[in-house]
Amino acid sequence: MPVYGVGIDLVKVERLEKLLERWGERFETRIFTELERQFCSGRKNRAACLALRFAAKEAFVKALGLGMRKPVLWLDVEVRQDALGKPEIFLTPPALQYCREKGIRSWHLSLTDDGRYGAAVVVIET
Repeated sequence: MPVYGVGIDLVKVERLEKLLERWGERFETRIFTELERQFCSGRKNRAACLALRFAAKEAFVKALGLGMRKPVLWLDVEVRQDALGKPEIFLTPPALQYCREKGIRSWHLSLTDDGRYGAAVVVIET
């Protein structure tokens, strides 16, 4: 399958911690879905978990060549884990429709972190 786009993003966990301290739930509910917030709430380093999801959302819209704007916004992109723990991106119906209109058939997500930074790479295929 031909590659439509590749996106990468790097997030400093400390930066996300500061955003959480400053804006709290207001920031979280604007950026992360309920499922993402629940998943990360049970993690040892909650901020690092959220940083990975933040990076994944950014990498996805970069791969689209769109940036974070309509028709794909923060809450339209959700990171979930499959049964084996592999991260996957799920989209809301409007975001999925936009992708289908562009001929996008699939995407792949890879996440990594070292404690201080979280990074995501997304490859989108047509």
